[in-house]
Amino acid sequence: MTITKNYLKGFFLLVLSIALCCVGYAQEPTEEEVVFAQRIYHLQEIGDEEGFLQAEQAFMDYLEKKGDWAKYYNVWMNKVVYDVNEKKFYRAYTEIRKITDDIRERNKPMYLYIPHQALGFYYVNKSNPEMGAQQFMKALEKIDTLNNKLAAANLYISLAQALSFTNPQQALRYLDKVEPMTRNPTTTSGLLGYRCIITYEMGDEKAFDRYYSQYDSIRRQYPEEFNELNYDYVMVYRNMRLGNYQEALGWCDSVDARDEACELREKVYAKMGLWEKAYQEDTMKDSLRALQYNEVLIDDLNSLNHDIAVMDYALERAHARKIQIILVSLLSLAVIALLVGMLIYRHKKNLRLKRQYDELLLAQQRTKDALAIRKAFVGSLQERLTSPINLLLGFARAFNNPDFRLNVEDREKAYESITASAKSIESLLEPLLDSFVYNHNGIGHEQRQLCLDTLRSPLSAMIGMAEMIASDKAHSITEDDYMAMRSEISKDANQVATAVHELLVFSTSDEGAEVVKGDLVGLNESALSSLSAYDLRNTNLRTQFSTNVDYDVRISTNQDMLHELLMTLISNADKYATGGVIWMYCYQEPAGTYAISLVNDAPAIGAEDAKRIFEPFVRLSGDGKGYGLGLGLPLARRLARMLGYELILDSDYQDGVKFVITGIVRA
Repeated sequence: MTITKNYLKGFFLLVLSIALCCVGYAQEPTEEEVVFAQRIYHLQEIGDEEGFLQAEQAFMDYLEKKGDWAKYYNVWMNKVVYDVNEKKFYRAYTEIRKITDDIRERNKPMYLYIPHQALGFYYVNKSNPEMGAQQFMKALEKIDTLNNKLAAANLYISLAQALSFTNPQQALRYLDKVEPMTRNPTTTSGLLGYRCIITYEMGDEKAFDRYYSQYDSIRRQYPEEFNELNYDYVMVYRNMRLGNYQEALGWCDSVDARDEACELREKVYAKMGLWEKAYQEDTMKDSLRALQYNEVLIDDLNSLNHDIAVMDYALERAHARKIQIILVSLLSLAVIALLVGMLIYRHKKNLRLKRQYDELLLAQQRTKDALAIRKAFVGSLQERLTSPINLLLGFARAFNNPDFRLNVEDREKAYESITASAKSIESLLEPLLDSFVYNHNGIGHEQRQLCLDTLRSPLSAMIGMAEMIASDKAHSITEDDYMAMRSEISKDANQVATAVHELLVFSTSDEGAEVVKGDLVGLNESALSSLSAYDLRNTNLRTQFSTNVDYDVRISTNQDMLHELLMTLISNADKYATGGVIWMYCYQEPAGTYAISLVNDAPAIGAEDAKRIFEPFVRLSGDGKGYGLGLGLPLARRLARMLGYELILDSDYQDGVKFVITGIVRA
């Protein structure tokens, strides 16, 4: 069961209301503090960002003068929550670092739970609920839950939110801890609404009915105090539960966020069995979120570029000051040597060397800070590319199926989505490749130009054809021409999305990095699930799995990285095999370790080429297979070595091409 993070946006407001309106953990708020809090809450609700930030700072200045640090840091954390809700992730992360530094500088360790809590909000809204839950648990460990009940309630709510993605039962148990602490109709109805969402998504209809009954009872008895956060979503689920699908669709229309409304309508249409309409809503949702991610990326890029420019200017100033200091020191030492002799000269020289050493350490620290900013920049680009890559891959799979059809009326929306995703990737290529030039696993300027030249041609072709189809409102393109263009778009979309994905994974991986292998999985199950999950583009191919390994053999590995490794090898086979079977085989090696082999009937690789296929950006001449960057096999070998395995080409195999992952150890 998965609850999307969009349905949880209201939960941030519930957490915020507790932190903002009940900031007095040790004492009741004064009348002035209540006025401050109400003004901040009002400015946040109407979306006045400038006014909100000014009011926040004024409140913090007031609390700082009073020396009320508990309220001071909670109001500061409210700025982080606001930035997270507005998806200004870079600004939120910067604020968290400032809070941590301020707590340490003021020597207030009892408030270190606050940056952990803020990091939890940050990670959950960045689609990393596991890391968010870890941060909330760390925050709980640092507070006295008996004497700081409101802070504890806040954290229990946050933990419930994070665990809703992976452990809904535990999420409900944390909500049970909150309600005894905050018994009032507003908070109770907000929590009951959230329980309705969790239990419906879990498929627990009896629990849903029970919680809805309590929820609706509070709404009727306490209409003024009733918490309307998530009310639209609850009513959508309530009407789906009763089979009132048209009423459910009507409630979907009342949701302000268009992407969330699309997601709810998709669920309703799926429940009705109207799969084509569900697909249309899913496509529209992905398009809207892609546009949102682009807006977030622009904000983050502007902030990052500004910080890098400031740091570069500071480094230049420091270098100029260093030169001035050296020149002045040399002149001073020369005068001193003439006046007071060799002993004083040596003493001054030692002082100068010590000063230079300190400056060198400072310069090294500034360099580390600059690298940290660039690393954050690359991570932000990677997140923003994920949505357009997945959208292109989805269309590529659908268009590769000759039985898939789009209504003429639906073509415009579909191809506008393809155009938007392709242009998003195109706009991010240069900053992406520029950032990799300076990355420790970076690429050279020649390789950067190779990537640009290789990817721009299919991107331009895809955008041109997609725009032509989307703008064909008179339907002048014949069906045969349309199907030919659709096939080309499908091929280009798959090749571009795959190539950019491989480039991202290759450039952010490091053979020397320590990989946590904390997943205990079955060897056969992992191999078979990856083979089954791959959607073959070559319709002349089929897949086959066999094993001589017992199904109780389990291995300790990083499951996501192993899946990436296997999918990369299968993709390579799909690209080069001419027909027949892609055969995956698990077996035990003579040394007692295990291996996974992948065999296809592609033309055999010559001895000279076999020495080069694992080198990055090497493409075998005349392969005729499209717009690859020559990264598939090098990426697969790098992932294998990061996991402690080895990837080899079996040169003795003569009936095609055979790759083997060796050295897999049983847990």
